[in-house]
Amino acid sequence: MNLYPGIARLYENRLLRTELECEQFDLALEGLAGDTEDAVIHQIFKIFDDDTEQEEVMFSLVHFVESVQMEMYLTQLLESLPDMMEHARNWAIVLNTRILNDDNYRKDYAEIAALMPVKVKRCLAFLLEEIKEDNPRLFERKANYILAKLK
Repeated sequence: MNLYPGIARLYENRLLRTELECEQFDLALEGLAGDTEDAVIHQIFKIFDDDTEQEEVMFSLVHFVESVQMEMYLTQLLESLPDMMEHARNWAIVLNTRILNDDNYRKDYAEIAALMPVKVKRCLAFLLEEIKEDNPRLFERKANYILAKLK
């Protein structure tokens, strides 16, 4: 895997098992501040890992991706979903529930998702159905809004 240098450092420390890994992770993320090239944002989704031991530290990565330009973030997340399902399914759910809870993001996400390849649409539909099933009262209407755009 050929990763951007700052991304490689995040990747090496993504499991956050020790204090040193947490510090290295934070430093690498700080080093990426302001770097919002498509390639960097696309690669950053490889860092999310369900085996991460310090979820609160990993949330700094959530905040980082949410801070980039909205269309770029949403597009890169969608394109990364199939890969995330293997090692970061729970983080994909976290990111998608946060999008569902924001009216502006949800609307743009649905529009961008409608233009994605079938593989991405299927992956997103699977995730949205799972989110909806876990908390129908909160997410059914919101998830159905996006699901309707995928057809």
